Amino acid sequence: MKTLFKGFLIASLMFIGVAANAQTKIYSNVGTIDVTKAELNGDQIDVAYTVTIDPDIQNIIGLRGNKAVVLTTALAEGEYKQLIECLVISPANGNARTPWLEARCDDVTNNVRWFNAKADEPLVIKSNYTLKAKDWTSPRTVMTITTQEYKSEECLVRLAGPKNIAKLDVKDLVPAWADVAASNDGPVKRLATKLYYPVNVTKEVDDYLENSQALSLLRTLDSPNFEVTDITINGWASPEATVAYNQKLSERRAATMKEIVSSRYSFPESVYNVAGKGEYWEGVEEYVAASNDAALKKWAERSFSNLDAREAALKQLSAYKDIFNTVYPRSRFADCNVSYKLVNYDEAAVRSIYNQFPEQVQESEYVALATANDKIDKAVIEKGLKYYPESAALNNLAAKAAVADGQYRQAISYLQKAGDSKEVFNNLGACYMLLGDRNAAASNLQRAYGLPEASQNMQMLRYIQ
Repeated sequence: MKTLFKGFLIASLMFIGVAANAQTKIYSNVGTIDVTKAELNGDQIDVAYTVTIDPDIQNIIGLRGNKAVVLTTALAEGEYKQLIECLVISPANGNARTPWLEARCDDVTNNVRWFNAKADEPLVIKSNYTLKAKDWTSPRTVMTITTQEYKSEECLVRLAGPKNIAKLDVKDLVPAWADVAASNDGPVKRLATKLYYPVNVTKEVDDYLENSQALSLLRTLDSPNFEVTDITINGWASPEATVAYNQKLSERRAATMKEIVSSRYSFPESVYNVAGKGEYWEGVEEYVAASNDAALKKWAERSFSNLDAREAALKQLSAYKDIFNTVYPRSRFADCNVSYKLVNYDEAAVRSIYNQFPEQVQESEYVALATANDKIDKAVIEKGLKYYPESAALNNLAAKAAVADGQYRQAISYLQKAGDSKEVFNNLGACYMLLGDRNAAASNLQRAYGLPEASQNMQMLRYIQ
């Protein structure tokens, strides 16, 4: 019986899956095939198996001269088939490698191997392939083997098969995750800090309140990694004493801070802008807003001819003593606002700012710190979201970390605060895939159409039952 090779290879199958690692007889006593791997991993399929041909095969099936046994392995589902390879085994002293048979084999696959059987010992053939998954690949895909005999020129006869030898093992699905870029902070960044002074004091006060931390932060910027473009120093005084006196005091405090900074650090003289701003009333106003004291509220609503009269009236209230002790100490300061460019990202420098003044770290720097190592630093992400709660990039990273912990619902809640980009919809689709919700996954992935990760996940979605 004459059968065209290519037509024979696309015959339909009955899908009876056989587990990998099971040894299967090929045909009669031709030999066995032992499949050790048939796994779907993402968009690729890994297969490994060993074919063992019995000794003296020509006496078993009457193989003589230039005849041969042709074994074809494939992956199949319904009418679809993806060939793995052809193995052509000639008798021990024969040679079936004719131009016609070569052409028939090459017509269906690039993976063709030629062997001669052994007369006194088994012929062992090991195969290991990584294949690209097809659109039709699914958990129902099986691995098959077909046995044919090359009887004579232009004549191939089927002996057995296609025979199912293993069911495709779909490994744990890992949906593709899309990164979300941090917002552009701009080339110029701004950092704010304060140097506090005790009452009437304008001299150097390194150890007062948080002054040592403020000076340390400025020291961090005195580095080749940063280019400082502006340092604006404003001095302030608490409202006790006269407005004229406090104006002079605020000017001296600003000048003192400038002297401290310029004497310790190498910023150019041209970047300094120094001024005294007089009395600082914002602390008192915040105290009033948080207070339930009726007399204090009434004072705040009054109009005064000048600030000296306002302060004199405040002194008459019972709340003044507490304001003097709690508010005024933090109203005597010089603030230092620094504009700078990050010339070269330096993790140690940014981490120094993060450890001392986390509110000064930019969104993009939080992202960089959180992803400095292979594992996402959840503590950095949590701190970053405190200052940038609507950050798409930080919420996306928080979601990715939650997925790694198996917290898919929590990941979705983060992504719902990350905006409506294609990357976010892809990642929402990935979360619903992991939850087994095909409809929600498909809906979100469709909104991410055109994104490579979304295309990959849409293909993977068909593996979910």
